[in-house]
Amino acid sequence: MLRAEIDPLRKRAINMASAATWSSTLRKQLKNEHGFGWTVEQQSEKVKLVYRRPGARKQSITLQIPWNRSCGTSVLNAVSEIRLRMEEQNLSLAESHSLIADSPVERSNGPIDWEEVARRYEDHRVGSGTVKLSNFNANERPRITRCIELLTAARSVPTDGRSLMKNYAHTYICDMPTGSDGRRRNLDDVARFLDFAVRKCGAGSEWCPMETTEKQELVGSRIEQREQTIPVKPEQLQWLLEALDAEGKRPDLRLAIALVGLFGLRPAELGTLEVRDGRLYVGPVKRNRAGAKKSRLSLPLDLSGMPGEGERVLQLFDSGLVKLPVAIRNQIAKATPQEPNHKGVGDEFRQQVQRCPHWQTMAFANPGLIPYSLRHGYAWRGHKAYERSLPVRDLAALMGHTPATHHKHYGQWVDEEGLRDAVARLTKTPTEPQSKTI
Repeated sequence: MLRAEIDPLRKRAINMASAATWSSTLRKQLKNEHGFGWTVEQQSEKVKLVYRRPGARKQSITLQIPWNRSCGTSVLNAVSEIRLRMEEQNLSLAESHSLIADSPVERSNGPIDWEEVARRYEDHRVGSGTVKLSNFNANERPRITRCIELLTAARSVPTDGRSLMKNYAHTYICDMPTGSDGRRRNLDDVARFLDFAVRKCGAGSEWCPMETTEKQELVGSRIEQREQTIPVKPEQLQWLLEALDAEGKRPDLRLAIALVGLFGLRPAELGTLEVRDGRLYVGPVKRNRAGAKKSRLSLPLDLSGMPGEGERVLQLFDSGLVKLPVAIRNQIAKATPQEPNHKGVGDEFRQQVQRCPHWQTMAFANPGLIPYSLRHGYAWRGHKAYERSLPVRDLAALMGHTPATHHKHYGQWVDEEGLRDAVARLTKTPTEPQSKTI
């Protein structure tokens, strides 16, 4: 055999021996750094990473790293990142690799492209239908933009999720009242953004949002108690309805007020009403309440001076002879299954009532009255306006909440006059006649 024919064979043998040497060394390094179960093979001139966990099926992926003697450092770095995500987020080998491969984070703990994270976050929130674009633009976008400003600032740049949330609170919400919903919503959105960066964009675990208890410390506790609202008393509701009747200009508003006041509705529930077999049924508006998808029966608690008024109002509403105010119906028309627009309906009812001169007169004479007081008045009548009061469980069911919620919100209306009336009804002792007040 000629020498020229022997050299290629010898060269090939040398290369194979060399490859066996460096690949064997790489496998030993993997074992030393990550333990048993991790190894590499060659597949289509690329590095194939194999992981075998005791008692589980073998997992493997192909890394976009060429199979050659200089691949050792790249392989070790890639395995470290993949294993870290697997353990932190309980991912499979393929899931962890996919997260890192599509990550806006440079390899080896490099900088994070926060602008790209923000873009993906918007696509996730809006594209999935979780929030409408208009809602995102009004609420979440400004808060995420503030996060990006802090993360790309020239000085005092946050280095983890906790420091970002602390910087955000100090910079943007320090003037908000402690314990307020505004502080809570801001920090909730920042925490959601950070959680997305870690789970969906491959950011390191140091960017996880702070724990709930620590976040609550930034929100703080409410220092000033909310101003206590009061119920519309029966004589006040009767005066308001009679004043609207006498004026005769707003039968639509009169209908809306009578429905909320006599049936104890949440104003937002005006957009969910349905009359079946002569009974009023109310659709759900509370997303976080157990059993919220079921409509509830609503029955009127009539005024002693206007007997049968609830039935008359229900028939008027069902007939369509008088409709709800146009502005409220416009809000109802905006509703979709994905965005029912309950808030829009409730806000419009509040605005319509507050513009009513008769309401303004009554509210001026009784500080603490708000349009929602019409619903509160239903609870007050159920307990105090009749010879026998409704059991808490029944009244809570009619109003669409739990007995615990009912006690929390309506157990506070105990005053001397109410105590005297309660004892008088129980013992049938006549009480002094009360004057009809606004």
